Amino acid sequence: MFSSILYKEWLKIRRYLIIAFLLNLAVFSYLFISLRHLFVIEHAEMIWYQAFEIGTLHYTLIKYLSIITGIIIGAAQFIPEMIRHRFKLSLHLPVRPNALALWSVLIGLFAVAFISILDAFSIYAIISIYFPHEAAISALLTAIPWLWAGLVAYLGIALTAFEPQSSRKFVYLLITGGFLWLFYQSNDYESYNRAIWRLVALSLLFIPSVILPAYRYRNRSS
Repeated sequence: MFSSILYKEWLKIRRYLIIAFLLNLAVFSYLFISLRHLFVIEHAEMIWYQAFEIGTLHYTLIKYLSIITGIIIGAAQFIPEMIRHRFKLSLHLPVRPNALALWSVLIGLFAVAFISILDAFSIYAIISIYFPHEAAISALLTAIPWLWAGLVAYLGIALTAFEPQSSRKFVYLLITGGFLWLFYQSNDYESYNRAIWRLVALSLLFIPSVILPAYRYRNRSS
């Protein structure tokens, strides 16, 4: 049964996963070209001064990329199913509704995480071309909150889509937006090194939280 669920979810997100992948590839390609162009038109000493003395982040282009990815995958996976009420049919399969909801979310979450991991490798590889290893590690640590925000955005979309009541949908969107806001409170290098793991732990609560809205969706209870 799990293989059937996996295949069904894959059919829903495969095109949008490719779109999200190509979008990320395009943005990182542009980041590579823009950094290369920067080193052509500016002296390396000036760029290093901007990066290490002033604290200029030369890769803020990717700041909201992971959130966009999470929204694309989440919207493609759940919104059409909820609008057409196809997910309610799935809830009558010989699988526990909470297990079905969790498996569906985990499959989409894995897709978003896969792209985020590729982004992490990309940011490290691109920065390491123009800066020393320490700077590439610093860029990766600085970008981790942005990359993790994409997973939170996806979970927020899933939670909102499962909820049958419009008023609760609005509340869930506010909660998700407020939580995402926490990941963007600083533009300094590695400013989340001490706090990121607490935010990660709290954000994991989004995963089991989908069970209750899925139950209400199936039973249309208040």
